[in-house]
Amino acid sequence: MIEIKKLLYATHLKEPNLSLFEGLLDIKKIGLEEIILLCESLPQELKESLSEQGINLRRVEGSGPLDSRILEWANRENPSLIVAHLSREKRKLFRGGAARNLIKNTLFPLLLIHENGKAIGSSTRGLFDSVILATNWSDSAYKTLLYVIGLKELLGVLDIVYVLNEKPTIKDIRQLKERVEEVRKICLEDKIEAESHIYAGKTAGEIILASKDYNASLIAMGYRSKGILKEIFSGSACYRVAEESPLPVLIIP
Repeated sequence: MIEIKKLLYATHLKEPNLSLFEGLLDIKKIGLEEIILLCESLPQELKESLSEQGINLRRVEGSGPLDSRILEWANRENPSLIVAHLSREKRKLFRGGAARNLIKNTLFPLLLIHENGKAIGSSTRGLFDSVILATNWSDSAYKTLLYVIGLKELLGVLDIVYVLNEKPTIKDIRQLKERVEEVRKICLEDKIEAESHIYAGKTAGEIILASKDYNASLIAMGYRSKGILKEIFSGSACYRVAEESPLPVLIIP
């Protein structure tokens, strides 16, 4: 099982409140002890509220763009998980936005939340209640699978999604179903409730569609750099999902 003891939570909001953290409080089950808050101010009532739940909250600050400050403090603090609460940006082709910069440069698992997306949990539904796991059988996808399995104490339902980009033969479809089912069996062996699905189309769009189809609370996927030119012209699916999904997106580097 994975332990998440220290969170680095960065937000563009000047006055963060307890509702920002409600969806994350289940992480106490796997060891959460401290939240490092990167923001302009720290309301005393927020610190007291989290302290009552056994979580230490301390504020840090810095200068420059929020994504640069996040990376700087992550390197200083070595958090178990970075949570970045960002304002929604228009996707830029040649000049990356904050989400893209974080994905490309983080050494730590990264949870991206956009201000006009869905909330990250409530009293009736947790962040990890219904997770979409995007897979393509790459090393980064396998690493993400292992990470998600490590969170099994928090997991509700897991939907494993593979997106087919090319027209397959009947043999191809049979083989794909077998491979996706193999991933599902790995999860079932760890007593995780899981289903497997194959979608067809543009990868990012289909992953977001799957998250709507299965009423997901979170999308999880891996990231591996392909080099700057390939990323610019391929339109990395990981970037697109992170920038366009209304749901929180967990990125495993």
